[in-house]
Amino acid sequence: MIMKILILDTCAIVKFFIDERGSETVRYLADNRTKLGLNLSVSIFARLEFEKLLWKKAAYKQLTTSKVKNIIERANGYFSDIFRIRDTYPIPDFKVGHPMEYEQMIKKHGLSIGQNDRDVWHLMCAHNYLGCFGLAGESLPHIVTSDKNFKKIIEAEGYGVIDPEEVSPKDLQKKWT
Repeated sequence: MIMKILILDTCAIVKFFIDERGSETVRYLADNRTKLGLNLSVSIFARLEFEKLLWKKAAYKQLTTSKVKNIIERANGYFSDIFRIRDTYPIPDFKVGHPMEYEQMIKKHGLSIGQNDRDVWHLMCAHNYLGCFGLAGESLPHIVTSDKNFKKIIEAEGYGVIDPEEVSPKDLQKKWT
């Protein structure tokens, strides 16, 4: 079995805990990770951004304060057991190409610091932390996201995308089992 490495962005993590379009697919990935040979990872930045996004939903009355607290409490176990938190810096003895630099990516994709740059950290996690193992093909890190602009950047950098709003669990079953 080929190990498939998936990086979940913040919105994908939220889909695991809150019912919304794409939740079924994200939950399928998490629930069947062993059977499918998946390594689910999140950037350290996504872990921090996750709570901020939940509190923002509470501020806009999309979630109650008690629901946010419950999700955050439940999430702690998931972040230690299922969604492995990864750094964005390269591991020593980097094997594939060159480490990805934040400023380089901002410039390359015409992003603005503090506005639309947060997804670069997820991509840097895939490239710098997990790409160091020299994986290719089906094992190449894929990023789980529904963000249309981020998907363009991911694909331009040569990584795979799984959009949980466009791919069903049945589609993944056909592809990976």
